[in-house]
Amino acid sequence: MNNTSTRPRNLSWGITCIGLVLFCIGLYIRSSANCSAAIPGIIAAFTTVLLGLAALGRTYFAGKQAQEERAAAEYRKQHGKNELFDDADEAVRLAAKANRQYVKFFIPAFTILLGLAILALGLGVWFTWKRSEVFPVALKPLSMAILASSCCIGTLIAGSFFVGASREKGCRWLRPAGAWLFLTGFLYLLSGTALFLEYFQKFTLRIDPLLAEIGMVIVMVLAVELLLNFIVEFYRPRMPGEAERPLPESRLLALFTEPGGVARNVAASLDYQFGFQVSEAWFYRFLERTMVPLFAVMLLAFWLQTCLVVVDTDQNGIREIFGRVTSQEPLPPGLYCKLPLPFERIYRYPVEQVRKITIGGHDDEHDDAEKAAHTDRVVLWDFKEPHSNASHFIVADTSEPEGGSSIYNSALRMSILSAHIPLYFKVKNLYDYAYRHQYSSKSLKNIACRELIRYMAGADFTGVLGHERHQASSILKARIQEASDQAQLGIEVVFVGLVGLHPPMGVGAAFDNVVAAREIRLTEKLQAETYAAVLKPATASQVHTLRNAAEAYKTERGKVSEAESERFLSQLKGYQASPDLFILSSYLDVMVNQTRNTRKYVLASGKDKGQEVIILNLEKKLKSSLLDLNLGNFDQPQN
Repeated sequence: MNNTSTRPRNLSWGITCIGLVLFCIGLYIRSSANCSAAIPGIIAAFTTVLLGLAALGRTYFAGKQAQEERAAAEYRKQHGKNELFDDADEAVRLAAKANRQYVKFFIPAFTILLGLAILALGLGVWFTWKRSEVFPVALKPLSMAILASSCCIGTLIAGSFFVGASREKGCRWLRPAGAWLFLTGFLYLLSGTALFLEYFQKFTLRIDPLLAEIGMVIVMVLAVELLLNFIVEFYRPRMPGEAERPLPESRLLALFTEPGGVARNVAASLDYQFGFQVSEAWFYRFLERTMVPLFAVMLLAFWLQTCLVVVDTDQNGIREIFGRVTSQEPLPPGLYCKLPLPFERIYRYPVEQVRKITIGGHDDEHDDAEKAAHTDRVVLWDFKEPHSNASHFIVADTSEPEGGSSIYNSALRMSILSAHIPLYFKVKNLYDYAYRHQYSSKSLKNIACRELIRYMAGADFTGVLGHERHQASSILKARIQEASDQAQLGIEVVFVGLVGLHPPMGVGAAFDNVVAAREIRLTEKLQAETYAAVLKPATASQVHTLRNAAEAYKTERGKVSEAESERFLSQLKGYQASPDLFILSSYLDVMVNQTRNTRKYVLASGKDKGQEVIILNLEKKLKSSLLDLNLGNFDQPQN
């Protein structure tokens, strides 16, 4: 690149301005039509602007060097070798050094920073899309679709022009920007396609994010290629007289922008590896002549293979010709012949396979990771770390309150229950499942969530977690099946498992404490009732005994008093009849009855009473025993 023509500089300015215009148009389409598929095109357009500026810098330094060399050559031609003109040689050396440093240091740094920036921006946008639940739809997409398609056509023409101009002398650095400009046109074609499909209401909810993801993957792959080019450049062999190759140039884009260059690169690589002109050998010439026809035959064979479709034993099929279903009756398992794609299709569905969705959660790879993480251990309710993506539901709580407040009893009492419930189903009517709903699984999940919310609103918290769980599973299965039949989903509910019901995360320990307190209260209540059941009969018996004893005592005292009163009256009559005899009789009765076990002495009364001497032996006589018997002094009888 030693010429001083202004054509490379003008072309660099031209491609930079075109990229900037496309960048502004892409921003306008993105903001006006809410088109996510335009974001990869915006990134590619801005990358074209940066590569155009890099090519502009390269043309500036190369042109400066060529201008200094031409000026120095004219001075030598006019004045010959003279020390007075050594400054001209120094200027040439400085210009050449600046040109080399631009290519050696700035371009590699620019390449790696550009690759990292595109990759980081692409990943950031990608994760933002993954966190978004819905994508907005354009209100009037037709005008934006026409604008994007027009930009696509113009960009493809301009890209082809700049790629062709890069073969001119001094314009090689236009090739990276031209290839990215070509890519920008293709990405604008994706955004235009998405807007056209939204206008005709075809795949409205899915086509925009799908094409946006495809475009973003292409952009990120090219960003990775930029980083790999920076690494491979250190180890790439260089041949004397080899043409300069820009570091940001994409070999992947060259497959589409310069198809003939691929064959030339392969031939040059073979010549370099083997050390002789392999590309001039007859065998290589034969492969070069037959490769395209052979490749075409292979493509034709692969295309004709689409005429045969095998429906497996656990599948049924639906036939479409030019996008129209021929019959609602599914195709049984077997081999079928049809027209090649895209004229006729047979869609196969595993109707015998039992599928699973999750009610109250999200169906993603996190479920498998969670299952693998908790396979060998039991996860308790008071587990601190989140181990499921369960949703919360409001459940009635009919348990007995702690207090006797009438206000509390009359208030509506509710609890919160976390649910992560698997629902298993299989396809019953293939046509209803595949064509009456765009996303039958999501429709089934929405219906199941609705029925679950309705059931939980009237269910009992303790019952659902305990003895009513099996009954709740049967009720939910019947309700979901009935609602699915009304919506014509074409599915059969196999099983609804309520094993994933638990209190919300973080309150498991508190819930266990509440349950323990309720159990302790119930235990104390039952013990009190048992004590009352035992004590009540004993108390009644004791009351009856005391009452009978009191009545007996009352009767005894009355009768005894009455008897004593009658005896006293009888004694009074006896006394009145004969006082002395009554006194003596009473005295003797006392002596006989009251002193029965007392030793008594009877003394006669007389005139000489004072002269009598009485000797009393107060020693107590021992009771009679064997010692009082005279066993050895018996009189023998005489014969």
